[in-house]
Amino acid sequence: MNATTNEARLTGIRSATENATTTESTRYAQNNLLSELPGAVFGLITLGYIVSSLLALA
Repeated sequence: MNATTNEARLTGIRSATENATTTESTRYAQNNLLSELPGAVFGLITLGYIVSSLLALA
């Protein structure tokens, strides 16, 4: 029962700099999403208010 190993490898570990780099377009898309989010939330709240007001009148 002899066991020999030639080389030890870690298959699940990569260099930290490989995944850390993002492209310019990815950062631009994320920034646009975050800048449009407050307007979308305000629009949904406004629509909810209008619909609830119309339902209260009926």
